[in-house]
Amino acid sequence: MNRKFEQRLVPATVPGVRAFGLAVIAAAALLAGAGVIPASALATTITLNTTATGIAPTGITIDSAGNIYTANYGSNNVSKITPAGVTTTLNATFTDGPPNAITIDSAGNIYTANFGSNNVSKITPSGVTTTLAATGTNPFAITVDSAGNIYTANYGSNSVSKITPAGVTTTLAATGTNPTGITIDSAGNIYTANYGSNSVSKITPSGVTTTLAATGTAPYAITIDSAGNIYTANDFSDNVSKITPAGVTTTLNTTATGSNPRGITIDSAGNIYTANSGSNNVSKITPAGVTTTLAATGSNPRAITIDSAGNIYTANYFSNSVSKISAGGGTGDIFAAPPARPSAPTAVAGAELATVTVAPNAVSMRYGTPSSYTVTAIEDASRSCVVTVPATSCQVSGLSSASSYTFTSRANLNIWQTASSAPSAAVTPTLAPPSAPPAPTAVAGDGKATVTVAAGSGNTPASYTVTASPGGRTCTVTGAAGSC
Repeated sequence: MNRKFEQRLVPATVPGVRAFGLAVIAAAALLAGAGVIPASALATTITLNTTATGIAPTGITIDSAGNIYTANYGSNNVSKITPAGVTTTLNATFTDGPPNAITIDSAGNIYTANFGSNNVSKITPSGVTTTLAATGTNPFAITVDSAGNIYTANYGSNSVSKITPAGVTTTLAATGTNPTGITIDSAGNIYTANYGSNSVSKITPSGVTTTLAATGTAPYAITIDSAGNIYTANDFSDNVSKITPAGVTTTLNTTATGSNPRGITIDSAGNIYTANSGSNNVSKITPAGVTTTLAATGSNPRAITIDSAGNIYTANYFSNSVSKISAGGGTGDIFAAPPARPSAPTAVAGAELATVTVAPNAVSMRYGTPSSYTVTAIEDASRSCVVTVPATSCQVSGLSSASSYTFTSRANLNIWQTASSAPSAAVTPTLAPPSAPPAPTAVAGDGKATVTVAAGSGNTPASYTVTASPGGRTCTVTGAAGSC
């Protein structure tokens, strides 16, 4: 581990560094600082429990029921905190560790990136813990896609590992130096915040890596919005960088109201929130770039998340606690987290069409139950259909029998449309039979009739059989049209 990073992450052994010296400043002094709004205007903060977590929580996530989970670096375990504030330790006999980051899948399984043991642990909703797979060296951040694949950003080996639901691990790609944050977009591209090289790496699903852009100094955490813009919380430069899909980088807040941002999240209105480990508070940055101090937190917040009601939670490393910042606080509304995207749909091929069945999406407290799903063929975006609830499938027509297709779905909730799901498995439609031709015309002759057949719609037949009635006499027209 390089010296610069060790000083930032292990304050107990290296006292007095700038980031952590600020962590003990009293809240009153922070609120008196230049550019910070008065305490009376701050959102409401609640410490859920003064001993709400294990020791030194560094990661935080939330499930669909509103339960909070923290990865506790110092006590080598995971805490669960119910919406009522009741705390339990999920894995008291945890053998892997120490866990540095945490995430959750759509089935409620918890996964931790274990910095010290170079692996990932899985904790089921019933609390059963297993070692899922090994990773690269010092996995620091973790995410999961809608197909259940796990990805870790490996600080020590400058790489991203991919772990399939079956537990197969591969090195997906190399990254910049010392990746400490990871996120994924709706197309399956992975992005890492590279703490040591002040950059963001983009990794395609096939493992091709590019350096997307430079950032502020020491990007520690990373998130993405519904338009594909990337945001990094820059620990040393006390600001946030925005990187567009085209790779254009801007600094959102050169006069940030907090110091040493180490966690970052986004709400469904596009507001950015940072957990500021040096100043013990949360900053809010609007889409227009206006920055305010949203609320104070416990000591040294390292990670941040937002629930479907618009409440914000921070994992506080020094005070071994979780802070809750209530929605609707003094600096303006905190919008809900963006609704989760659906899991991958399934597709069955038909005659120049496919029947696509969608996976039901989670209910959002702010945006409600999905009213419909939009299904789109990845290979031809003009081919789509809509599943209107309570139906679960629809047919995408007009497909070519010479091509394979995969499909994604997007859930429509009130005014919100989620990001696209992971793609379905590929299917190849069959050739549709030709339609019935129009009525033929007949011209009488000497003991015979000449019958002319016109082409119908749809696929071209190899031939037509003409039959006389009465009598059953026949003749054959070869090709798309003609006479016999």
